[in-house]
Amino acid sequence: MYLALHLERENVWNKDVDTIEKLFSLTEEGYVPHNVIGIQYIESPERIDFLNDLVIQKNAVQKSNALMVYRYYDNELHLERVCAYYFTPTGLNEVRTAICTQDESGYWFMCFDEEYAPFKTTKSL
Repeated sequence: MYLALHLERENVWNKDVDTIEKLFSLTEEGYVPHNVIGIQYIESPERIDFLNDLVIQKNAVQKSNALMVYRYYDNELHLERVCAYYFTPTGLNEVRTAICTQDESGYWFMCFDEEYAPFKTTKSL
């Protein structure tokens, strides 16, 4: 028997390491989470490399498919950024980045970086 999914979500940025520890902690004997998802706010993008190194280290033992989703406020662009990292048991496999902001009406929306019109304009100049 195995545990198909282990999900941890954290809104407090200074508990980022604790969240990863929970995702890759020992479970009852015989239960291995083959898929883990961690969703957490982080203080800054500079923290991502450290956290991903910890995921790789922990997952080398657990051997799960892992999706880590980090969300932080980008002070330079004045919007929220979302970065998703997909790991297999052999290491980092894929990275996707997105923005999360409010439109003029106050509704929240999210889209991948390559779909965000202001980024398209900036890159084409």
